[in-house]
Amino acid sequence: MKKTVKLFSLLLALVMTMTALSACGSKGDTSSKSEASSKVAESSSSTTDESKTDAPETEGAKVDPTAYEDTMDLSVAVMTGYTQSDSRIEKMLEEKYNVNINLVVLPGWSDGQAKISLLMASGEETPDVMWWWSMDNEFLQWKDAGLLTDVSTYMNTYTNMRDYYNTMDPKSLYYATEDDGAVYRIPGDVAEPSCETLWIRQDWLDKLGLEVPTTVEELEAVMQAFTENDPDGNGKKDTYGLGGDGYDFRSFWPWIQSYGDTHYDKFVVDADGNIGYGPAKDNTKKWVADVADLYAKGYITPNITQDTNRDEEMAKGGFGVTYSWITWNNPNDPIMKAFYAANPDAKWAPIEMVTGENKNPQEDPATSGAWAYFGITKNAKDPERIYAIWDDMSSPENYTERVFGIEGTDYTIDDGIYNPIVALGSEENQSQNIGLDLLNNLFNRKDDALIVNTPETTALFENAAKNSRDFAATIVEWKNPASLTAWVESKTDVEDEKNRYLWGVVAGSESVDTWDAYITTLNSLGLENVLTEAQTVYNAEKESLDNYMTNKVNQK
Repeated sequence: MKKTVKLFSLLLALVMTMTALSACGSKGDTSSKSEASSKVAESSSSTTDESKTDAPETEGAKVDPTAYEDTMDLSVAVMTGYTQSDSRIEKMLEEKYNVNINLVVLPGWSDGQAKISLLMASGEETPDVMWWWSMDNEFLQWKDAGLLTDVSTYMNTYTNMRDYYNTMDPKSLYYATEDDGAVYRIPGDVAEPSCETLWIRQDWLDKLGLEVPTTVEELEAVMQAFTENDPDGNGKKDTYGLGGDGYDFRSFWPWIQSYGDTHYDKFVVDADGNIGYGPAKDNTKKWVADVADLYAKGYITPNITQDTNRDEEMAKGGFGVTYSWITWNNPNDPIMKAFYAANPDAKWAPIEMVTGENKNPQEDPATSGAWAYFGITKNAKDPERIYAIWDDMSSPENYTERVFGIEGTDYTIDDGIYNPIVALGSEENQSQNIGLDLLNNLFNRKDDALIVNTPETTALFENAAKNSRDFAATIVEWKNPASLTAWVESKTDVEDEKNRYLWGVVAGSESVDTWDAYITTLNSLGLENVLTEAQTVYNAEKESLDNYMTNKVNQK
């Protein structure tokens, strides 16, 4: 999704692997594509653009996006997924919807947002469909300047995307909807309720005669054994208990969740509705002290306090516990395929979250809101036609074809297992310009249309979702982060100090004994003012969300 801690590395992994598409997914109801009609009538669009042509109409005042006789130019800003022009998939879409697609490829994660801002300010050069991530302040400016189209009417007419989000998590569209009901940003990629699980080297457990740990204390004992008892049998002291992405606090989730009323970077709310900053809560002092003790004992990979790549480190076979993506369970997951190619006798196994002090084991919950959005810009000559195209592309069968290609040509389904003939990130997909994974993150499905997930993987997602709701209820999710003006002003300084101190404690250069001084420093950087404002914004947004959800229930 969407993530503040080590966002660059996580998003880069999304680009490089199929994990981007299946990082989260579970069963869900689906909506079928509407039947095409040959009837031609005036469009029901609210647009007044005189250049708009007569539109083929289907039942219920819908236009049929596959029946237009005039060819429309369609420019789309993209970053992830397949970005080479004139691919087989692109040509298939162009023929189906009678459009000429122009992919406006953003330069990368470091410079992408600057390019997006330039494109949105470029007048006639602004793409018809713009994609972005974060950029909360910029979005408000685009909306206020009239640079984006309100698609709320279209969303209630063409319902594949709307129905998908309402089925998976009705809150997703709440975070995309303005107070007056307008929708200028369409969720592009929304995580499942929880995307990660605890993984352990089953072959190492077997080698050392150990049982699967069920408590934090048992997990720590296993980590000690993995570090000290030569589980790989090479006669060297070169293994560790826990490994993870460097500079990513989620690696320590088993200890974070064992206390509750804490978080590594988000705001939290207690049972009385009081807002706090997770990294400054008293229980954060507890888990960071636990982790620091394990790090000092040598049970955690030393380079976890640096900007290291867990997937590369894992392929070396040097650690036996990690907290990571549920999609590793899929037999064709590229990260695990790379691992097993280097370690054919190894065996990673997903296990239940261990129980800690609070006796309520929980997985790390994802947010309901999208980490990336897309919108139809003012430059679009026929916004209803574009929305209808996108909604049609988003039906389950069309989504699967756009992302994975044609069954029998690009993949097979054998005993319910997806087997790629052409893998999404493969050299063949690129060299033959096939175009699998085109327009990734401009609406992703995480239900049955995401065919990479095996039934066992789906079950893991469902279990993680169920076992993350208690923790999710304590995390604050902001509808418009830019409305927290004090946080916008203080965020960089506060987060820099948070990272400096907490990682310093883990590495041993700081001590939890100076916790009070750390809190004083955060307050001097503006945290006290931030929390006062955050409380007011939270109270208003909670009332807004409650009303939205009540209306949703009443509409059923």
